[in-house]
Amino acid sequence: MLRNNLTILFLKLTLCLVVLASCGSSKKIDKDFLYFQTERDNIGTAIMKERVIQVNDVLGIQVISKTLNQQEAALFNMPAAGNIGDNSSISAGQSNFGYLVGIDGDLDLPLIGSIKAEGLTKNQLEKILLDQLSQYIKEPSVSVRFLQFSINILGEVKSPGLKSFPIDRVTIIDAISAAGDLTDAGKRRDILVIRDDKGKKLYIQVDMTSGSLFQSPAYQLQPNDIVYVGANLNKLQNLYKNPNSGNNFRTVTSSLSLLFSIFNLLFRFKVI
Repeated sequence: MLRNNLTILFLKLTLCLVVLASCGSSKKIDKDFLYFQTERDNIGTAIMKERVIQVNDVLGIQVISKTLNQQEAALFNMPAAGNIGDNSSISAGQSNFGYLVGIDGDLDLPLIGSIKAEGLTKNQLEKILLDQLSQYIKEPSVSVRFLQFSINILGEVKSPGLKSFPIDRVTIIDAISAAGDLTDAGKRRDILVIRDDKGKKLYIQVDMTSGSLFQSPAYQLQPNDIVYVGANLNKLQNLYKNPNSGNNFRTVTSSLSLLFSIFNLLFRFKVI
């Protein structure tokens, strides 16, 4: 009778050990790791808006004359005094300087003076400059381009920090790609974009697992946006879990191993 009871007890303890071991080693495949998994039939077309000029933008302005005489245009291709900011040197292999849009939204050019640039598109500014330059240059031609586009991406990405792009339009996908993608601990469903809007902070939630991402106002980023990727529940639990939990599990398994050895010896010598 005692032998049977001990055998049943041993089997129960062994079963508990197997269950605990399987729970510790199994991994659940979480759909939250997949991008664009929902609403694929209703994604629609992403609307990309033309970027407008903002305070602290650095603009590259190239002025030429359609005539053989380029001397008149040369003055406008030189940076104006006091117009160069710390970030006005150009990325993407360019070495020329640009014109900094001041905090008042104005752009200062030689001879022409101040021009209100904030809120205009490149094409709109080009038309204004053409009209002004016609007073000084024969058959002028103007090309305006943005010389910098920087965003900060923080949190659970593989390469956080300030990211700069040599293009006018940057999406949140571009930013995440530049940061080396999200880590396994990154929250795909709750990415936060913090944006400055005329002195006020806008907080926009982005769900990378949903096709509705392409319709989000944060899909197309704006200069100086902050993209924050928070940690998922698994990482937070690991940060705050009992550091001795692993030791406790090893203690249990060691105890069961010792119990098995004792039971085996007793059985072999027919004590039970």
